[in-house]
Amino acid sequence: MTPSEDIIFEPTYTSNKNWIKELDPRLMDSTLSSFSVPKNDNRVVTLCRPFAVLPKYTYSQPITLPLGLAYVAGVLEKAGYKTKIIDATGEQKPVKIIRSKDNLYNFQGLTSKEILDKIDPNTFILGISLMFSQEWPAHKSLIKEIKKKYPKIIVVAGGEHSSAIPEYVLNDCPSIDYVIRGEGEFSMLEFTYNKFTGKNVNNIPGINFIDNENKFVDNGSSKRIKHIDTIPRPAWHLLKPQNYFTDFFTIGLAKGKLRSMPILATRGCPYQCTFCSSPTMWTTRYIMRDPKEIVDEIKWLIKEYEANDFEFFDLTAIIKKDWILEFCNELKKRGINNITWQLPIGTRTEALDEETLKALYDSGCAYICYAPESGSQKSLNIIKKRIKIDRLIESIKTAVKIGHTVKLNFIIGFPHETLIDCLKSVFFGIYCSLRFGVSDVIYSMFSPYPGSELYEKLKKEKKLNIDDNYFKKLMVYMDLTQAQSYCEHVTGKILTFLRFIGFFFSYIAIYLSRPIRIYRFFRNFFRKDFFPNNLFEQRIYDYYVRLKLNRQIKQ
Repeated sequence: MTPSEDIIFEPTYTSNKNWIKELDPRLMDSTLSSFSVPKNDNRVVTLCRPFAVLPKYTYSQPITLPLGLAYVAGVLEKAGYKTKIIDATGEQKPVKIIRSKDNLYNFQGLTSKEILDKIDPNTFILGISLMFSQEWPAHKSLIKEIKKKYPKIIVVAGGEHSSAIPEYVLNDCPSIDYVIRGEGEFSMLEFTYNKFTGKNVNNIPGINFIDNENKFVDNGSSKRIKHIDTIPRPAWHLLKPQNYFTDFFTIGLAKGKLRSMPILATRGCPYQCTFCSSPTMWTTRYIMRDPKEIVDEIKWLIKEYEANDFEFFDLTAIIKKDWILEFCNELKKRGINNITWQLPIGTRTEALDEETLKALYDSGCAYICYAPESGSQKSLNIIKKRIKIDRLIESIKTAVKIGHTVKLNFIIGFPHETLIDCLKSVFFGIYCSLRFGVSDVIYSMFSPYPGSELYEKLKKEKKLNIDDNYFKKLMVYMDLTQAQSYCEHVTGKILTFLRFIGFFFSYIAIYLSRPIRIYRFFRNFFRKDFFPNNLFEQRIYDYYVRLKLNRQIKQ
């Protein structure tokens, strides 16, 4: 056994603060060895991504491979643990849309019974991914069913939702034994090792639970990993990536016969937008991978899965210009010129000047999402977005001119906003569509997401009642028929109307400003390999396919 200083993560108590642990790449093997599975222990660790929960009038949703679970599985497997993944949204073939018993939701993916049947009887620990808070009521019911059928299984929850409100999750669903907050790979590894060997887990950073005295024990968030290139690669072989190549399971554009794989180039976000839960999950520490390592992973995915498109799941993919230029140059240097890659989550404008945008385009970047969130500079300042509209306009104009497919994300109805502020966002989106020729404009209603600054503010002001009804209302961003407002000056009905007006006139402008797009849409719609020119077309086609499938199932 190597001295303790040669172990990256040793099981010692830390204060309830997020912190960075220096991670020497040379010590990864010793760390994994230190927490490796006991000899001849055939117990299983099962990781589960539950079914997707959709509003009842929605028949499609961007769904991608569970990157977080794949990373956790990769670490556990590397340490010798027998690991399995149940991917409820990716394992169902053909894809089914099922209405919930209470007639409130549509479910996409394996049913609760099918998930229960897939759990290996030798499962000792079951880790479940709870990412989206609007899905909590339905996923809570699933967890209760799992615990009822397998009472001896240790249930561990991770992901954005449980990281944001761990005490609520544990009290609301006693079937969950532990919550892992934040970056989960090594907290889960240490937790698993201690449980397999009968050791105490109470002092592991990131582990939250209810003790025997019914008190909430908070060990803070998991340790942040500074050198993320040292983490074992995602265990994609435990999933079925091929299912995602054929069913438009993508948050980007599924153009033709793309074989899209997710990838993560950075972790965290240095900004502190008041509506975002990222600081709770990741802290504000922004960590970038080595561009060479990213390209190595791309080459590996090309070889192993014949991938030809890569979706970057980064919260904020581009902050430093030198870094992204180095990445683009590395792709060119390695001769990787037959792929596309996308930035569908949202990125900043600061580093996206003409030089950067040209490098992105030349290296195969096929889709860029800007997330200004508001067309009102006053609102941008209040929500701490730290964006200047004039700089944003210049970047958008340049991106479209170069040839990029550009999407804009807006949020209307922030608590402070007036009708004028909301109109500014709507008109700004329409203006960009008409004047510059962006390809997509998305308008969402503000929702106070758990873990965000505005969530805490509204809760403190007693304007939020945290119950199942609150979580269901978070689905408003996926359903144009729903009206919900947390804004003192604008009602939910007016926001719904503004949202509809924004969508309608933005896409009218998108197509009328460039009539060739109309021809391309109708030309492509009935092709065997549908080739959408923007996300709007993709969702129309996806909705058509899912609705048709749903009708066939009912018959």
